[in-house]
Amino acid sequence: MEYDLLIIGGGVAGLTLAQTLQDRLKVLLVEESSLGGVASSLGCKATDECLSCGVCHFVDLKREIVFRKFNVLTDRKITSFAKSGNKFQIKTEKGEEITSQLLTVATGAAPLEVKNLSRLGGGKLPRVYSGWDVEKGLNEGIISSFRDFSSLAFIQCAGSRNFKEKRGYCSQVCCRYALRIAENLKFSFPQMNIDFYYMDLQILGKKKEKLWEIADKINLIRHLPYEVKEEEGRLSLLFEEQGVERKKYDALILSVGMVPSPGTQQTGKRLGLNFDSGGFIKSYGQGHTSCEGVFVCGTACGPKDIETAREEAQIVAEEIWRVRRG
Repeated sequence: MEYDLLIIGGGVAGLTLAQTLQDRLKVLLVEESSLGGVASSLGCKATDECLSCGVCHFVDLKREIVFRKFNVLTDRKITSFAKSGNKFQIKTEKGEEITSQLLTVATGAAPLEVKNLSRLGGGKLPRVYSGWDVEKGLNEGIISSFRDFSSLAFIQCAGSRNFKEKRGYCSQVCCRYALRIAENLKFSFPQMNIDFYYMDLQILGKKKEKLWEIADKINLIRHLPYEVKEEEGRLSLLFEEQGVERKKYDALILSVGMVPSPGTQQTGKRLGLNFDSGGFIKSYGQGHTSCEGVFVCGTACGPKDIETAREEAQIVAEEIWRVRRG
């Protein structure tokens, strides 16, 4: 099988890239599991109005994929890469041999596992949720399970901004998804007291005015608790302010950030690509990587939301088209 472009990864960025170039190049997309990536698990955060969380963009993309003109291999692991002249030779675990002029890595990112945040109660204490748990449960009615809570706290930058763990970056999406979840909770349970512990608010993109309105409905606390304990059946957050302070809540949501997916790390290493300090594949502008003929887009090269991933994939698509034309 010979192609102009092989795209590795079938999430938002990979699908957008393939869709943008399908009428101009012979494209093959290879996905290790099923199409959609992380975005396929996200829930809509709308209340009685759209909060522009980006999930609708993904729903639209899925509808358009039905009419795709590019080839797809799903449930495929790539077992080897080689380069001969100006062409890449790729083999899959099912024995397919693929030749391609160009490659794009769109293997994405993953949410930090909450069990890695045991000091904040993650994976250890009851009623400690990750933002990812709530995101996945939105369409299944997880909000209704919070009805008996009178007080709830969000802790931002859970696992991000941590230079010791080589996660000194901002994941960019946590403040926005947490505020939208807070709005959903406030809409359903107006009496609930919500405290929002943060380092700084990253409110960008569409509907930022609405996000500031949401922020006015909750209690913003510019502190990051360093430990969470269970005391007398409630969750006690410990933070320093003229000594150790404690504040108790019925439940806690840890706004976890993004980390490079295993596929991003494995593929980048196999291709000999450079990584940034956070472990994401380093982009040198318009998707170029340290290896000629290999591009990167989406969250494989850094955290971003659905809308930004789509926009970036379209920019990278135009650069690939320019390069392919010589």
